[in-house]
Amino acid sequence: MLQLEKLTHSYPSPEGMRQVVDGIDLTVEMGEFVSIIGPSGCGKSTLFNLISGLERPSAGRVLIGGMDITGCTGHVSYMPQKDCLFPWRTVLENVTLAVEVAGGKKQDARHRAEELFPVFGLEGFAHEYPARLSGGMRQRAALLRTVMADQELWLLDEPMGALDALTRERMQDWLLGILKRFPRTVLFITHSIDEAIYLSDRVVVLTPRPARTRAILNVELPRPRRREQMATEAFLRHKQWLWEKLNPDM
Repeated sequence: MLQLEKLTHSYPSPEGMRQVVDGIDLTVEMGEFVSIIGPSGCGKSTLFNLISGLERPSAGRVLIGGMDITGCTGHVSYMPQKDCLFPWRTVLENVTLAVEVAGGKKQDARHRAEELFPVFGLEGFAHEYPARLSGGMRQRAALLRTVMADQELWLLDEPMGALDALTRERMQDWLLGILKRFPRTVLFITHSIDEAIYLSDRVVVLTPRPARTRAILNVELPRPRRREQMATEAFLRHKQWLWEKLNPDM
């Protein structure tokens, strides 16, 4: 589904060129859920910008389905850290925005969104404004907008980072339910080791900036995932392994 080949990127800075991503190779198979975890500021969000085509890498390639899409937009659904809902647009107008920008039919997009509102727990809120929504509802609206973009590859950049612990747990289970109904390939950035293990098929550990691949964990937990798995020996073994990779000097 996705191949990153020697992906490298640098920014100009007052001290000269600052390298942020350094030679990352990664292959993600169709239908996989792959989490990316690493220290703050290591280059995770920059990596997503390169995959999505919002920035062009200094070197290397991004391929989807074998096609080189380096520096090209329109091939992924990208949900950034903040929900980025426009406060002057209703929830319905927000979730159909990606379709409108892509030149799709506005009326068809609204009809499809209205059918999906109950699935996303937003029934009765189509004509409300984002200020009236809770944090969890705003994130569900942002994910519905991602679904409406109708791409096979989703880039989710810490979509639950701003939620309280209980809401975050509910959103994790809800996300797994959505992916069961709408199967997609997912790259997911998180700072939570527990979240990465619970959601993922694999977890990629990055080094401090410039980001390199330090290790990759294959998560050996059966699906569907259940909360009680977080107390199993396998889960705790994965957690210890990831902690050690993230803190090699401790």
